[in-house]
Amino acid sequence: MNVDEILSKTIGLLMDKRLSKAIDRLDQLYAQRPSLMGHGEFEAIKTDYQLMVDYMGRGFSDSHRESLYNSLLQRLYRVAANLEISWRCKNVGAYVNSFKVIDHLNTSHDFVRTVLEAFVSDIAMLSLQPEEAREQKTAELYERHLSFINRLFNALWTSCQWTDDDCTFYTDLLLSPTLASTDQQVIVSAISLGAMNQFDINKFKTLANVYQKATDEHVRQRALVGWVLSIFEGMDIFPEQDAIVRELCENPAIAKELLTLQIQFFYSKDAERDNDKIQRDIMPDLMRNSNLTIGRLGIMEKEEDAIENILHQDADEKRMEQLEENVRKMMDMQKQGSDIYFGGFSQMKRFPFFNDMVNWFIPFYLNHPALRSVINKLGDTKFLNTLMERSNFCESDRYSFAFALEQIINQLPADIKEVIGSDAMLGPLAESDDMEDAMSIRRTYLQDLYRFFRLYPTASDFINPFEDNGKSDFVADTFFFTYKTFMGTGLDKVKLRLALHLYKHRQFEELAELLTTFQSEDSRYAILMGYTNIDMGKAEFSYQFFDYALKKEPENLWALKGKARAALDMEDYVTAAEVYSALLKLEPGQKNYTMNRCVALLKLGRTSEVREELFRLDYQYPDDMNVKRVLAWAMLADKSLDKAAQLYDTLLTSTPAHEDYLNAGYCQWAMGNIQQAVDLFREWLAKSGRSSEMLLDEFQSDVETLSLYNISETDCYLMLSLVGG
Repeated sequence: MNVDEILSKTIGLLMDKRLSKAIDRLDQLYAQRPSLMGHGEFEAIKTDYQLMVDYMGRGFSDSHRESLYNSLLQRLYRVAANLEISWRCKNVGAYVNSFKVIDHLNTSHDFVRTVLEAFVSDIAMLSLQPEEAREQKTAELYERHLSFINRLFNALWTSCQWTDDDCTFYTDLLLSPTLASTDQQVIVSAISLGAMNQFDINKFKTLANVYQKATDEHVRQRALVGWVLSIFEGMDIFPEQDAIVRELCENPAIAKELLTLQIQFFYSKDAERDNDKIQRDIMPDLMRNSNLTIGRLGIMEKEEDAIENILHQDADEKRMEQLEENVRKMMDMQKQGSDIYFGGFSQMKRFPFFNDMVNWFIPFYLNHPALRSVINKLGDTKFLNTLMERSNFCESDRYSFAFALEQIINQLPADIKEVIGSDAMLGPLAESDDMEDAMSIRRTYLQDLYRFFRLYPTASDFINPFEDNGKSDFVADTFFFTYKTFMGTGLDKVKLRLALHLYKHRQFEELAELLTTFQSEDSRYAILMGYTNIDMGKAEFSYQFFDYALKKEPENLWALKGKARAALDMEDYVTAAEVYSALLKLEPGQKNYTMNRCVALLKLGRTSEVREELFRLDYQYPDDMNVKRVLAWAMLADKSLDKAAQLYDTLLTSTPAHEDYLNAGYCQWAMGNIQQAVDLFREWLAKSGRSSEMLLDEFQSDVETLSLYNISETDCYLMLSLVGG
């Protein structure tokens, strides 16, 4: 068993509170390598544990036994966790790279605070420098500071288990008004990344404390995301984690913020699906209706088509309307929470800038040393100011945009160069009502995180919260509302709102998972339970939930529709007919209700009751093939074969469903046209991909209709042979 496996097994045993077995497992490692870090602490833990065992063996009682045992579990966890970090720094790519960057950085509390505070005061003092020296001094100062922040970032995310003093120090540091916000944001991200990949109760406490107390919204939102993603399920040996979460969730405002965060996580995970939709449905029209083309020499304006203008004088106006409509679609997607930029900007993360991990988390600021060449190329900072102050791109996309523009600036048409730096440069898609509100800040930060885990070269070395990449046995994903840690907390009060969101967006798998984590007397909870059971193929269990809701609200349309749908799924046509009749009293003339009621009555053999209704629907909706489909079956059940045959001919010459071939086959069979029936049944087999045994199942299912025409069981077997079964 290698080192990684021993450490992983040890931590698993500790989570199961099997202290003795965990000690035995680590003993194997230290016996081979006694020079490994933590050996002294490990021996002390062994000694303390043996004293506990001996004390109990002599029959003594100890009121502190429970707390002492838990203390030993925590101490041994820290030893194992530190060993795991140490092992990764020598064997796992991302950790190895960061260890090289750190280069023995002094991370003592006094030194870190001094450097960070000195940077702020040095920046303030620059105004006293002579103007001719100020630019060079500024560049040197930011260059030196970025080097320190880079090393500190890597030191923090790869750091071993924190002490209580570390927690206090970094909490104070992140709340201090004497530090730059950009530095604080980077530090929060580093702590989060470390805590997400190796549970550390003190890092978790730091993030939770900063979230509650920070006045800088950018720092606060990063801390929120950090502590949520740092929760490790099953860490019962650190009960403080659940206690902190429970206390936080007692605050209704925090519970509400967690709800919006959870919804934003869902949108973040859909980034690639949203990109596919944009590429498929929106971008082709945008390019077709814009007046720009991308050629070998760069971006060029299309020449005016004089003939087009003469023949279609309103063509420009229509093209502009279509362009605005497509832009509006993208803006609507963005307002709903979609990451509409991922597809485009994911191609711009190959710049050398993104080789340094810290740059994926560093806020966009004009004095970043990597932007000096961009400013020199552009000639001024107008464009970068607009990008920083007016755009709602995430931070890494802003850097991408700047570097991309630097490369193509000389190829742009003159009129486009003129608007660079103006508000029109980024267009309506990059505008935001309030870029500084909490939801906007959090959304763009989540986009940065998603891009990092999706695109950073060694991202596979991390636990990815957006996708289970098998890096951990722990629950560490973005669907935190289902965590055991949050069950029975104040978060339960907003879970129904999330459940309704999931239902609206047809995320039924997630909905089913969420509904098992809480209960509610609200009728909407019962209705959602009903629909979830239908979706899971358990319609028979859904009645009780719909009936519960209908007992409270007898005319609840949502519950009635659910019960009617369940009845059809269960082939309970008596109930289906009754419920659709009730729905029609509440919403008279609803076509779908009428159709489904007719289907239920037909299945009950009450054809005469629906004939006139179906003729009326066919007259009102002559192009509705579903109406014709039901009417055709009614005519078949009513022995009106000529009318049924006409309707099936119409269906088969339009856009037929697979079942139309089957039912048309019944009609021809009933009329005595055996060969035509055979051909239609073969067509059904070919188009539906079903087997001949399934065709026999259909015959047996529709035996009542077939028996109207004296088609016997023997006839069915013979027909199966003719078809080729």
